[in-house]
Amino acid sequence: MSAELAARGAILAVLQGDAVLADLVNQIADGEPVKASPPWLLVGDATTSGWGARGVRGVTMRQTIELTLRGDQLSAVTAILDRTDELLRSMDGDLGAWRITHLAFERSRIRRNGTEWRAAADYSIRMARTL
Repeated sequence: MSAELAARGAILAVLQGDAVLADLVNQIADGEPVKASPPWLLVGDATTSGWGARGVRGVTMRQTIELTLRGDQLSAVTAILDRTDELLRSMDGDLGAWRITHLAFERSRIRRNGTEWRAAADYSIRMARTL
């Protein structure tokens, strides 16, 4: 399995498996939800680049987590993003053939348009695979 698919699967599993986060959002989706009322989270686009060393194949990935929420509750945006961050930082790094060696919050964007809040958080993930 590719590093990107392994990481996306692990991210989805940890987010979808959390009861606290499930109480805060209506859906956690891999890509744009087909039918969901906000608030919802999605595991968005990722960019991946390779690196390596003798005997090790590595990948650096930037993964975006996106949130859409209706209403005037900026505190809800903060609560959802904080819980998401806690879960990702506590995620098990063993992904089978791949191992997460580094996972860190990189940046976020929050904007309001009309009746919705839209937020995105980017995470930098480094993974290694022994050859």
